[in-house]
Amino acid sequence: MAKSYTREEVLARLKASIDSGKPVVISGAGTGISGKFSEQGGVDLIGVYNSGLFRMDGKGSLAGLMPYADANQIVIDLANRVFPVIKETPMIAGICGTDPTREMRPYLQYLKQLGFSAVMNFPTVGLIDGRFRQELEDTGMGYSKEIETLKIAKEIGLFTLGYAFNPDEAALVGEAQLDVLICHMGLTRGGSIGSKYAESMTLEKAAVLVNEMTKRAREGYKDILIFSHGGPISYPEDTAYMYEHTESVGFLGASSIERIPIEKPLTEACQQFKNIPLKKK
Repeated sequence: MAKSYTREEVLARLKASIDSGKPVVISGAGTGISGKFSEQGGVDLIGVYNSGLFRMDGKGSLAGLMPYADANQIVIDLANRVFPVIKETPMIAGICGTDPTREMRPYLQYLKQLGFSAVMNFPTVGLIDGRFRQELEDTGMGYSKEIETLKIAKEIGLFTLGYAFNPDEAALVGEAQLDVLICHMGLTRGGSIGSKYAESMTLEKAAVLVNEMTKRAREGYKDILIFSHGGPISYPEDTAYMYEHTESVGFLGASSIERIPIEKPLTEACQQFKNIPLKKK
């Protein structure tokens, strides 16, 4: 069963990894088997959130931003399925902090009672732009509401990770003095249903953006940890580039860990079984 940790204990675990010269790796887990073998692979944190459910059902991760299900209830349901196979790794709840149907403080307290040690803002309006985004902001369901929810999580002793998509949002994460800024480069490219939009974004451009976001976040909190995620950062060699050219010390892999790596081997395994001939009559 997953163990619960204090904010200070999670931070100490991550800093120990960084001090030893190893990056922090977070895996998304939309199923128990994803969580179980991510832990055996040595990840530092495991995130449970609604897009993982859709992703591991074969749908696109962005289904998690649509009104197909109750994102905050999915976190609870997935916890009941994933937690029993986790032994030591701290667990992150990906929450919809703008949810107007829930009182966030008691909800966060309940997640803590379930055994979650950390929270992050996913699903997030940060991936939404244009008129729809503006009208979400105008009606009190914008990005700043997510930050306010994460500040409550910090108050009650949870480790906090803030997804941000541009320097202005990174500044809000820093001002809130959250533990981690996750620089989100957009939907991950690669595999069978990866982002085509992200194919036009190079690692060089991603590194520039991460550096701009880092600068803004550290104006508010100089000790914030910087992680990266998404867009062109799909494979281990991509993370190596980010560690070399930015101040990022960690990576969150969702599609990169629990979708892309299984697509080809699973297909090939089925083909191998199918290609075994029957005995000739």
